[in-house]
Amino acid sequence: MNQHLLNKKTMEIIEKKKELRAQFKLKREQLGEEEIKLKSQLITKKVLSLSEFKKAKNIMCYVSKDTEVFTHALIKKILEIGKTVSVPFIVKRGIMKAAVIKDFSELVEASFETLQPQTNNFLNEKIDLNLVPALAVSKKGERLGWGAGFYDRFISDYQPQLNLALIFDCQFVEELPATAFDQKIDGVMTESQVLFIKQ
Repeated sequence: MNQHLLNKKTMEIIEKKKELRAQFKLKREQLGEEEIKLKSQLITKKVLSLSEFKKAKNIMCYVSKDTEVFTHALIKKILEIGKTVSVPFIVKRGIMKAAVIKDFSELVEASFETLQPQTNNFLNEKIDLNLVPALAVSKKGERLGWGAGFYDRFISDYQPQLNLALIFDCQFVEELPATAFDQKIDGVMTESQVLFIKQ
């Protein structure tokens, strides 16, 4: 395929993703605060009972905001259990690192309306379990994020053992458009299911 066609195809995918982001953002907003809270509690229970979670030593977890699956209680519980917890630390647009925290109180409001630690304590070991956010995930493991490429670059660079997206049922779809740069994930956890995706 020549470069012109390739670029045209990539641009079409990028445009399609923009439309889908708006659609899935709206779907999530329509759930309402109480429903998000209840569904997030179910997802938290599923994470904590997962054998891969129990075996994991180093766990990375996103710090939820807006209408994402709520992870604040989950992070506190993982810390309580005594596992090594790291959260995303934004270095610059599109680039993040895994910052180790000992307590949830270390998190303060930072760029992109996120909570992150003021730290240079970055994880140097392999991440056993990486819990990631998403606007949507397909049955093939394609993940729709916000488009800045944070997680695609992070997964490519860090190569976590297992990347699982925490999403609601309404965000799990048959397929999603993807470019060559998009990193697939290994599974999803919703309020009703845990599904591992064979790559």
